[in-house]
Amino acid sequence: MSQQSSLYRTIQILKDLNEGKKLCIESLAIYYEVNERTIQRDFRLIREIFGEFMTKEGRCYQGHKKVLLDELLHATDLMTLANIINLFDITHKSSLISVKTDSMIKNSMSVYEFKSKPFEMIQNQELLKTLEHAIKFNKELKIGYQANNKIIYRKFQAYRILFLNENFYLVGWNLSKNYFEYLRIALIKEFSISSKSFYKDSEIVAFIKTIQTPWAKFGIPQQRVRFYVQASIAKYFLLKKYLPSQTITKEYNDGALEVAYHINDFKELEELIIKWLPHLKVLEPEALNQHIKGVLWGKLEGTD
Repeated sequence: MSQQSSLYRTIQILKDLNEGKKLCIESLAIYYEVNERTIQRDFRLIREIFGEFMTKEGRCYQGHKKVLLDELLHATDLMTLANIINLFDITHKSSLISVKTDSMIKNSMSVYEFKSKPFEMIQNQELLKTLEHAIKFNKELKIGYQANNKIIYRKFQAYRILFLNENFYLVGWNLSKNYFEYLRIALIKEFSISSKSFYKDSEIVAFIKTIQTPWAKFGIPQQRVRFYVQASIAKYFLLKKYLPSQTITKEYNDGALEVAYHINDFKELEELIIKWLPHLKVLEPEALNQHIKGVLWGKLEGTD
């Protein structure tokens, strides 16, 4: 079997345990094409999260009681979708949400209590309808955008609405300045749709699919970044992808990890690195180390 993400593998092992299957380390390592230490770590993580619900016999494990798994594989996605639906008040609009998805959300809400909410509230339904129409039919927009306590106008080709870092962005091409731009939807104060249509640029469409943060820049090649992650925080990187491009490139005997990302602006990883210091070290590129030092020094000096 080709290798899957560590989260996918752990969830599959958990599901098998939940069904009462007897699982042995050696056979799982062969099946998932990983080393036996990796499988042992998976079992440690499962026990840490779900407690003592499995018994061990030699190098094999078997679940002796069930844990709740019905929504485990899609809980995060459902949380985000439910928040968006509640935010835009579109729960009953069948054109925007299928009956099946609506049912999944309702079932999920009977089990989960989602406390995380998007940062900004968007109540201008006319704006949302205009943006949806412009994106669907490739129509140019005229937008008045609030920046530094004044309204700045631009002609804009809208490609997508993105949910990034708990904010909603309209992304596309600023015709007035001739560059790719992220616009916070909550800061769009004036808008009108043009009769002019445009053809979507294939390079922009491809770039949007790679966007991980609002700091990704169009037209700049991505570069590889590697971290050394101490064993004390390794579990957080194994259970969560902080950016979609995150991959585990090496696992050490003591539980530490090497983690890699692909980004095109150092600002995309600033918050993550600072959050986990001193338990995380940048291995490459060296320029990122210097960048983080500059950011930290700026914060200490009060200039950031």
